[in-house]
Amino acid sequence: MPNSTVLPPIEQWWPHLDIPAKQWIVAHLDEAVPMHVVNEICSLCHIEAITDDAVTLSPAEKHFISTQIELVD
Repeated sequence: MPNSTVLPPIEQWWPHLDIPAKQWIVAHLDEAVPMHVVNEICSLCHIEAITDDAVTLSPAEKHFISTQIELVD
C-alpha cells in the first residue's frame, strides 16, 4: 500500500516518539500507523493533525527505523 499521506521527515520525530509507539511500529512495519501514533508525530513536529486513516511508512522510513533499533536486555 503506498503512502496515502506523507509524514514529516522521520529524522524529526523518530528520536522523540514514545517507546510504546516505537515498539508498535517496529512490530508492524507494513501496517498502517495507528491514528494515536500519527497524532503524536504531528504534535512532536508542530504540524496540523493528519486526518487520513491510512498512513503507512515508506521503504526509506522503514530502512531508517531498522538502522535506529537498539537492542536492550
